Amino acid sequence: MKLKIVRSKFLEGLKSVQNIVAGKGSLPILQNVLLEVGGGEIKMTTTDLDISIKASCGCEVEESGSTTLPVKLLFNAITKVAEGEVEIEVDEKERASISAGNARYKLVGLPEKEFPRLPKDEDAYVYTVSQQVFKEMLKKVSYAASQDDTRRTLKGVLMSFKDNKLTMVATDGRRLALVENEVEFLKDAEKDIVLPSKAVAELQRCLLGEGDLSLIVQKSQICFKLDNVMIYSKVIDDAYPNYKQVIPKETAEHITVDRQLMLDALDRASVMTMDEAHSTKLIFESGKLTVTSAASDIGEAKDVVPIKYAGEKIEIMFNPSYVMDPLKAIDDDEITFNVNDEHSPAVIKCSIPFLYVLMPLRIS
Repeated sequence: MKLKIVRSKFLEGLKSVQNIVAGKGSLPILQNVLLEVGGGEIKMTTTDLDISIKASCGCEVEESGSTTLPVKLLFNAITKVAEGEVEIEVDEKERASISAGNARYKLVGLPEKEFPRLPKDEDAYVYTVSQQVFKEMLKKVSYAASQDDTRRTLKGVLMSFKDNKLTMVATDGRRLALVENEVEFLKDAEKDIVLPSKAVAELQRCLLGEGDLSLIVQKSQICFKLDNVMIYSKVIDDAYPNYKQVIPKETAEHITVDRQLMLDALDRASVMTMDEAHSTKLIFESGKLTVTSAASDIGEAKDVVPIKYAGEKIEIMFNPSYVMDPLKAIDDDEITFNVNDEHSPAVIKCSIPFLYVLMPLRIS
């Protein structure tokens, strides 16, 4: 195997794939990147057996072939060399010689036959979504997914293709985020998919916000096709809980708040919430919202925000981070804070098909 490649192109491809490797103590082959050279391009693939990612770019092929090399070492080496042409030659014993400017590296690889095979796109449902739309939808819900390994089904994002809409939902049992967007697909392609959080994070890193994204869905896996990158992931095969039953059908009070002012006030008050045991109180009164936080033996914080509200006084306790998360994820100037009383779930809405349900804290 022998090739020449522009350093910046090679580095971009390696950067796309180098995050997806298995941890130390796993099979050595899972620490490597599969390099396949031929037809005027190089394909780079890594996997941790749950997620696989493949990137490709053009190169000058002098001799076709394939091998696997330690991806972290290769990435670090290419990062260090000067911009220009990189020459790579691999012998029959998987020993790679890399030349770039005055730099020379030698890396020992493993045979490509040991590398796990990628799944084939067979009997699949295919959906097409704008990269920008998909990226924004993930941003608006992914923070609400559970981080608890014992709640496997909730440790991901539900993608529901139904009624010509893509609905994304994430919940950890204490809060729920939901966003919808119209997407065209065939009636027989209606389907629910639960995407693991690790795949969600990788998508958020790789999505550029330009062009379309193709989703190829099979029984136990999904493939995302971007421009020069393909991401394969297993899906969570357990049924997602009925999230609709936790969304309040009605709320008595609808309070309009400037999103950024509320976010800033919560941020300032959260200085006093040293851990999750502490909370922030929101006091809604005619024309104003008072945000207060206190910690025993430390101090207290208080901030006031003007609001559009003329109802009775309502005091509700929340984890401040759980209120700030959706405010950071949406772009509207104003949001509506919908409540019934201090014991019932609150709902945050804005001008787009988005909602966020949050359970209040009960402090004894």
